[in-house]
Parts: sequence; C-alpha cells; structure tokens
Amino acid sequence: MRAAFEDSTSMVNLGWLPPIVTQAPQRLAHALNLSDFSGNLTELAKGSTVWLAVTGLSRSGKTVLITSLIHNLLSALHSPHRMPLLSVVGDGRLIAARLAAAKAEALPRFPYLANIETMASGAADWPARTTGLSEIGIDVRFVPAGVAGKLLGHISGSAATLRIRIVDYPGEWLLDLPLLAQSFADWSRATLRLLRKGIRAEIAGDFLTFLAQHPPGESASADIAKTAHDLYCAFLLKARDQHGLSYLQPGRFLCPGGIEDVPYLWFAPLDIAEGTDQAAPNTLGALMEERFEVYKREAVAKFYENHFRHYSRQIVLVDVLRALLAGREAFDDTRLALDAILESFRYGHGGIVAKLLRGPHIDRVLFAATKADHVPDIQRDHLAELLRSMAAFPALDVRSADARIDIAALAAVVSTAEDVQEIDGQRVPVVVGRPVGSLKQAKFFVGTVPIRPPRPDAWGSPFLNVPVFEPPAIEPSPVDGIPHINLDLAVEFLLGDRLR
Repeated sequence: MRAAFEDSTSMVNLGWLPPIVTQAPQRLAHALNLSDFSGNLTELAKGSTVWLAVTGLSRSGKTVLITSLIHNLLSALHSPHRMPLLSVVGDGRLIAARLAAAKAEALPRFPYLANIETMASGAADWPARTTGLSEIGIDVRFVPAGVAGKLLGHISGSAATLRIRIVDYPGEWLLDLPLLAQSFADWSRATLRLLRKGIRAEIAGDFLTFLAQHPPGESASADIAKTAHDLYCAFLLKARDQHGLSYLQPGRFLCPGGIEDVPYLWFAPLDIAEGTDQAAPNTLGALMEERFEVYKREAVAKFYENHFRHYSRQIVLVDVLRALLAGREAFDDTRLALDAILESFRYGHGGIVAKLLRGPHIDRVLFAATKADHVPDIQRDHLAELLRSMAAFPALDVRSADARIDIAALAAVVSTAEDVQEIDGQRVPVVVGRPVGSLKQAKFFVGTVPIRPPRPDAWGSPFLNVPVFEPPAIEPSPVDGIPHINLDLAVEFLLGDRLR
C-alpha cells in the first residue's frame, strides 16, 4: 500500500506544488505504519485466542462469576444495557457471541448450561462449586475500532473473531507455589509454628497429639503416614469450612483435582528440629520428605508448566466480606494467602515463577472483592480499597516484568436491592434481599466496611451483618442477561484491548 501511494505521485509532474503537499502520501503511509499494521490485520481477520483464567479461594464465587460472564456475553447483542462499559458492546461493535463447539479439549467442560438451569429453576439455587480444572470457550465476532475496523472491512469483508477460552481452577493451588522453594523440613517447621497458635491450635489438637507420638526418626510406615495425612486433612477442612481460614497448604489436600488416590499425596508436616535438613534413610521423615518432593514435581510444577503458562489474563476472586465476618484470625489469614498468591504474578529476575515459565506469561490480573451487592453502593469503593490494602498491592509499573494488576469490587449476580431505614433517628442505607431458607425478603443494615485493615483493638464487635441471599429470578435463554455490578468493567480491563 505504501508503494501505491508513492507510485501515484510519480505518474504526474507535481514539481510546481510545495513539498508539504507532494510529500503528504508518504507521510500518511508512514504515520499508519502499514508494514507493522498488516500483521495485526491478519490476526483480526483470521481470528485469535486469549486465555482467561478465573480462580479464587473457597466460596469466593468463581462458579457464579463464570456462569454470569458467559450468560451476559451471549446476551449482550440483545441486551447491551447489561454490559455498557465493555467497549465492544457500548460502542455497538459487537456482531455475535456464541459458545465455542466442544472439540478435543483436554479439560472437562465448565457446566454453564447446568448452572443456568439451576439458577433459573422454580426453586432457584446457587450452582454447586467446582473443585478442579475445567474450561469453556466463547467466540466473539466484532468490528474492530478505528482505522483497523475500516481497513478490515474493505480487505476481508468480514468481522474480527476472538475466542475467549475461560479456565476455572481452584485458588488453593496458587498457595503451593512457595513450596517449590522450600525443603520438607523448612515447610514442616513453618507449618507447625502456625498450627500451634490461636484457633489453629484448638482445631488441630488430634493431629498434634498424633504427631507427638510419631517422631520423624521412627521407622518408615505407610500406615502411620496415611493416618497423619488424614488427620492433617481433617484439620484443613475444619479450618476452611468452619473458621474461614485461607492460608492452608498444600492446596491439593483441599482441592485434589482428580489426584485424590495417588500415594504421593499421603504426607503431612512433622516435628523436625531446627538444624535438621534431611531425614535419615528408612525413617518416617524420609518417607514424608520423598512424597513431599514428588508432590512438588508432579502436582505443583506440572500445573504451572502444563496449564498456568498458557494463561494471559487472570481474575482472582476474594470474599473480603466473609473474611471480615469470620474475625481477626481469618482476616489476617486471608492476607497471608493473598501474599502467597501474588507470587504467581511476579515475573522479575530470580522469582520462583520466572524459573518455571520461560516465555509468555500472564500480563493482566484483576483482584476482585466479590459480593459487592451485599453492601450499599456507598460502601463498594470501601470494599475495593480494603482489598487493595489487605495485601499492600504494589503500584506496578506497566513496563516492568510483573503482571499489570488492578483491584475492583464486583457482584457477578445482584441478589439484593437498596433501600433506606431509620435507625436511632437516622436514615441509613440498607440492602433488601431474601436470605437462603427464608420465605420473604428483609432489610439489612450490614454495618460499615473499613477501607483499611482494622486495628487489633477494633475486633471486639462484629463489623458486618451479611446473610447469604437467594439468587434472583433469571431467564435461562441468553437474551435478557443477568444483573451484575462492575462485571463489564472487569472484562474491559482484562480483555478490552483484545476486543478493539
């Protein structure tokens, strides 16, 4: 095309014109940078793929988020008002969105249709949570923005296509990355230091008693190792489900993801003295250490090498409200978990994940505080700011090796409405919803969401009163979409550049 511009000027004697006129075609070709532009046009015309990974710690709402995201994308052409802040929708450039056909994918298919049926049934309910890897694809056809869109229309006569491959995996698996830099002895000592403090010490009593009876130097026994593993897993489940703790390793002990019965899982931390780095042969310590190393290689490293390395965009869901409700220990534990999760998105020289992933890596990550509909609109910014300060999220330079990180508060499904209520002579904002198991709606003054982690002396009384609400009535066909808060903003941050 640049040559065409130049040839058009050589056919006619334009010497009498001023240079600013005669050089205009060349300047235009240079400004468009057409040689570099052609590669982008080819990608747009032929179609491209982006991997969007969705994860979160237990009960953060990732199953509901993926279901709502798919349903709202499929509905966007009919109901653009649901996703106006996603630029491809708001600009009117969306042509079609449809589920990609299931082909020979290696992962189970995310149960979108079953989830929608559950949420849209007469006795509406939240879908069952997922515990392993799954994926689903959406093909989005759109008109590219700006010059690219016009040129593509002239050149190919068709729209651009982006396949969004959405992958669901447990956030607990990201907590295992630090294990790759630890020996079994180091991990055992660090884990037992935590187990002997606070609420952990109360609920790990059976495991700690058993551990005291079986020192690492005793003869190796597969039965003793399996019993220790079972007791440790019982502690992990109770810590998560009854006390809201999050920093629980190894992650596969809670979410095995299809490897429940492999013997290398059957280990647990042992009471190893300081200064001891390697167990003697044929001892319980040696057996546990061997299994720990196999776990790191087969479960942790292979997840990053075989799956994580493909992802280019990531959303991490955090139930900040649940952490506040569960109390100071659970809140502080969530902060520990966030610090560990952040390591998976730091790609600077010498980092653990940089050694595993030599090449492309995730370049955008959104940490989202979920269930924003459970608090009034005036407090949703507080929710996002609290999440930002919980892990002291760095203001990362976009040009750095690390992923670009942002924070948001969102609700994948709005299950409440807003109202006001008079309390102690003052009108205060409240939320209105139907708690799970209730026959009627009720008003809830949920309290105040702090914008910074509460001081130690501020935990004396509960911060919030937030029940679990029933899902709203939704239409199962992808026409009307699902009401949400900031889901379109989240998708714009994660994928907006790929839909331009």
